[in-house]
Amino acid sequence: MMPDNVLSAAPAPASFVGARSLPITKIVDYEDGGRAIQDPSAGLLFQRWRARLFNEGQADSFVVLDARDVPGFVWLTVPGMTEISFTFDANMQPVVAYVANGQAFLSWFDSVPGQYVTTPISSGVITPRVTLDDKRLVGSNGYQQSDVILGYIRSGNLYYRQQRDRYSVERLLKENVKPLIKIGFTRGLRLQYMSEI
Repeated sequence: MMPDNVLSAAPAPASFVGARSLPITKIVDYEDGGRAIQDPSAGLLFQRWRARLFNEGQADSFVVLDARDVPGFVWLTVPGMTEISFTFDANMQPVVAYVANGQAFLSWFDSVPGQYVTTPISSGVITPRVTLDDKRLVGSNGYQQSDVILGYIRSGNLYYRQQRDRYSVERLLKENVKPLIKIGFTRGLRLQYMSEI
């Protein structure tokens, strides 16, 4: 959740926590998650997950997910993928942002039809990145305040969308921003966007 849908007035940079502290590339991403797909019973900080893109840019490109207790398996197959970012929603449903043939997309579980859908993101989008903003189980409401956040750069500006809006509302966060590397939760207990220097 981003209060008032804006960045902090004063920057508060801090180290990323958990899997987000690891270095990522456009074809390898790490995220903390639960015991298994659709199983948040052990919490969303149970183990570190990895997503890898194989056959980058080829007609048979695909994404493999794995974790300490989960052998690798193909999660998504889309021709022409050149970069990926992934996270899980509060129900341990994978959310994958990717670029294929120059167009950015989001693959996510939409509870309205009760199935996975693929949503094209605005044309001209680069470096789409996703994260569940807060994976801590807090109080009796559990993860109800958490949101999957989709951040990206379009025309040199930083935008974001959130799961609670079904990713349909685009919000401008900052102008003149370089391509994103990653977004995630920090030791300062905030959501942070990290762009190229």
